[in-house]
Amino acid sequence: MEYFNKYSSMGHQEFIGNYGYWHKAEPKRVALVYLLGLLKVTREHIRDIFDFENDEIKPVCLSYAWVTPLARRTIMLAFNLYTDWIPEEYPEDCTPSALFDNEKLREFLIEGVNIRYKKKIDG
Repeated sequence: MEYFNKYSSMGHQEFIGNYGYWHKAEPKRVALVYLLGLLKVTREHIRDIFDFENDEIKPVCLSYAWVTPLARRTIMLAFNLYTDWIPEEYPEDCTPSALFDNEKLREFLIEGVNIRYKKKIDG
């Protein structure tokens, strides 16, 4: 995917390759796939997080035992950029200071925001 400049790992890059076809060059979809591919745990549980067949987020996933605090924040940012969804639970995890507090992932999370708000994705 030539329009991605940053990958968190080889697993992230491979995930984009596997799920990238789905985005149809729509920025909100590209951002969702990009963000959900950042962490190994979200890649492993992608079908618990998003229903590709019905094009729907699955907020219930946030209550699953495998969801770490970092995964929760990454999922919530992906959901928010995709549907403007804000959870009733964990509102403290949706603040900018909470979402972007992880120095290791900050640049990738910001890249997801940049992808979402590009006028057009060239593919």
